[in-house]
Amino acid sequence: MSQDNHIVYPDAEENLSSVFIGERLARLENLGKFSVYYGERPSTAACIERIGNANAVLSGWGFNNEVLGALNSVEIVSFVGLGVSTFIDLKKAAQQGITVTHTLSAAETIAEHTMALMLAAARHIARLDRDTRAGRWNAGLQGFDLRGKTLGLVGFGPVAQAILPLAKAFGMRVIAWTKNPDTERAERYSIKFQQLDDLLAESDLLSFHLPLTPDTEGMITAKRLGKTKPGVVIVNTARAQILDEAALVELLASGHVAAAGIDVFNEEPLARGHPFTRLENVVLTPHVAYNTPEASAAIIDMAIDNLEAFFSGNPANVASYS
Repeated sequence: MSQDNHIVYPDAEENLSSVFIGERLARLENLGKFSVYYGERPSTAACIERIGNANAVLSGWGFNNEVLGALNSVEIVSFVGLGVSTFIDLKKAAQQGITVTHTLSAAETIAEHTMALMLAAARHIARLDRDTRAGRWNAGLQGFDLRGKTLGLVGFGPVAQAILPLAKAFGMRVIAWTKNPDTERAERYSIKFQQLDDLLAESDLLSFHLPLTPDTEGMITAKRLGKTKPGVVIVNTARAQILDEAALVELLASGHVAAAGIDVFNEEPLARGHPFTRLENVVLTPHVAYNTPEASAAIIDMAIDNLEAFFSGNPANVASYS
C-alpha cells in the first residue's frame, strides 16, 4: 500500500466519531494519510476545499456535479451507505475516471426499521402518542393485526430477505415481486413470486425494497397505486423516487391507502409543511432506517474494505451507471 495516498471523509456524521478509532483507524492509516471532518453536511465550497488534492474519498452524503467536477486528483469514492446512484452521478464519475464503490451492509437493521414502521402504521402509534400527550384519550381509534395479513415485498434483495422471517414470525403471509424470479430462490425462501400488478392488488401491506435505477424510477405510477387494495398500508424504506409521491398523498388523503410509514422522500430534508406532515395516517422518519451503531460500524468496515481492495488492484463493490 502506498503511504502517498490521502483519504478524506469530508462529511462524516457526529455519531461516527466513536467508529474511527482503534483497528479501523489503523487500517485507514495503513493506506495513507486520513482526514475526517464531522458535523453537518458541508456546502459545495467547503466540500471541495476539504477534499483538496486527496486521491481517495469516503462519503456518506455524496456530491453534486459541481463537486465531482472539481475532484481532479480523486481516484476512488468509497460511498458509505446504500443507494449510491441517488447521491452521486455515476456516469459523470466514470467519465472523470473515478471509481465509485458502495456498501451492502445494514440489511437486518433496515428490515427491523421497516417492521417498526409497519407496526406503527397499523396501530396508529404516532397519532396516538400525539393525542395522548395533548390530553386526548383517543382509545376508540382501532388498529389492526398483522397476523393473517398478506405482505407484498416489491423487490427481493437483502433487505426484503431479512424482512421475510420477521414478517412470518408475526403470522403474515408474504409474497414478493422481483425482476429476476426463479424457482430455486422461491423454494429456498419458501416464498411465492408474483407479477407486480397482481401483487399490488392482493397485498394488505406493501413494502418497497428496490434500488433507484433508470428502470425503477417512477415504476410505481399513480395508475398502479390506484390498483392497490382499498385500505392498504404502504411502507417505504428504499427510495422515494420509485413511486409517485403526489399520488400517494392523494390516496392517503382519500383513505384508499389507510396508512403509510415513510423513511425516504423526493426532497430531503423534508420541507416544512409538506403534505405528508399534515396527514394523520402517516408515520415519518428522517431517512434513518440504516442508522444504528451496529449498522454504522458494519457499513464503515465495508467502505474500508472497498478502499483496501481498490488500492490492492482488485476493486470490489463497484457501482455502475449502466
